[in-house]
Amino acid sequence: MSRRWRTRLNSDFDAGASDRGQLVLVSGVIVAVALLALVFAHAQLAYGGEADAPDLADISAATEDTVHAAAADVAGRYSWGVRRAAVTDFRAELDPDLTRIEHAHTGAGGVSITANNSAAGGWALRNCPRGPYRDFGSCVADRGVVVQERAGETTIVAVVLDVVVSTPRHETDVTLAVRAV
Repeated sequence: MSRRWRTRLNSDFDAGASDRGQLVLVSGVIVAVALLALVFAHAQLAYGGEADAPDLADISAATEDTVHAAAADVAGRYSWGVRRAAVTDFRAELDPDLTRIEHAHTGAGGVSITANNSAAGGWALRNCPRGPYRDFGSCVADRGVVVQERAGETTIVAVVLDVVVSTPRHETDVTLAVRAV
């Protein structure tokens, strides 16, 4: 092999190695930028600092179960004339369970559940069961509880509650209307 040919091969080889080195360097930079973007996205979207924050769906489900159980305990025990006593008894059954729900969902924040009588009054006006085949009386809101006269008895129809879920970073306020029947 002539010297001129070897020199030409070496210079071609050196040029190819240089191009390959630049390609590897550029590829490495692109991968590093992509990984950095993933790290930032993970830090913003999957931040684990509030992993123990109370879950509103769990609170809602537990509240619904509690309302149904308390309504079942009161069902058929009070005439319409003593509906205030029916609501008092219902609240006596409901309130300790709501307190347990509040204490069970503390995690990285807190939960507060309170009755909303004004929203219950609005719910009673808009959603009171009625119709041509229903011989029910009108609904009345009392301390967040919607009651209705049915066949001379007081029936718990719904309860309207304000739920506040607080964490160190934010607060969520929700009004739940839970049907008891």
